[in-house]
Amino acid sequence: YMRLRLELLRCFAGSKAVNLTLCLVGTVSPCAFRPSQDPCASALVPLLRGHRSCSGSSSVLSLNKLRSITGISKLCNLKKLILSKNEIVDFPNEIQSLVCLEKLELNQNQIRVIPEGVFSHLPRLKHLRLNNNRLSALPRDLAACQGSLQYLNISNNLFRTFPQPVLQLAQLQELHVQNNALRQLPRELFQGQSLKMFKANGNPLREPPSEVCAGGIQQIRNYFNQLQHGLEQEDKRVKTMFLGTSLAGKSTICRSLKQGQTKLVPREERTVGIEISEFQIKDFTFLFWDFAGQLEYYMTHHVFITPQALVILVINLHM
Repeated sequence: YMRLRLELLRCFAGSKAVNLTLCLVGTVSPCAFRPSQDPCASALVPLLRGHRSCSGSSSVLSLNKLRSITGISKLCNLKKLILSKNEIVDFPNEIQSLVCLEKLELNQNQIRVIPEGVFSHLPRLKHLRLNNNRLSALPRDLAACQGSLQYLNISNNLFRTFPQPVLQLAQLQELHVQNNALRQLPRELFQGQSLKMFKANGNPLREPPSEVCAGGIQQIRNYFNQLQHGLEQEDKRVKTMFLGTSLAGKSTICRSLKQGQTKLVPREERTVGIEISEFQIKDFTFLFWDFAGQLEYYMTHHVFITPQALVILVINLHM
């Protein structure tokens, strides 16, 4: 049934009814076609009845569990192609024939690899959504869209390193890379002025740190500028947190480390609330956070636990 629908779409390659915009997303609706204007359209009307309505010249085909799509190569005037929320595994190679394409959405599928040679045929592409797939790399020829692509979403994929072709997209204004496995972002990404919106939360970032990225593009640029001009001093402070039940020995370990020898802390001197102190080893400063272990303080501990902090869990095996 789905293949029949797609085969019928071939009839519209030269049709005035769908001469510039035909969207394949969501549902299918007869509102996009006028049988009186094109005899081919009458063949689709029976298939379209009963679907939700849509606006303008869009007909939508997502949420249909499509695993592949064929027969779109003759739609040479197509500007928008949206195949989101299906089960597509192999990237449709026929897309390279859609030389007028400006908007492409293949998000929420199961695509693992995009072959080379597709994007080099899409010189007008402005909007590309590939989020929620299983991608770990992008093809090199994505750089062929450097004069047109303005929006790119590759969030919720499997990227461990930042895809280098993105750095050549000189007109890129909005970039989403959330919820991947990125640890480092390239400085070159933020050297131009075209990028206006950037989202990277949900990655284990270390450079720049997640706290810097949360501050926005300008803060990221300031971070890299400081590194480049040597104005940033290396931070050699380590936040060290001691957690455990009451009388587990947290304060004993803290004092013993600071004094270089075993120093037992009497029961009457146990911590109430939080005690913060410093411990120096060569050029490094350890900020000791000694948390009280009483039950009434447990609910506040999560407020002070921060990313990249060293957490030491103390357990008294004799209790």
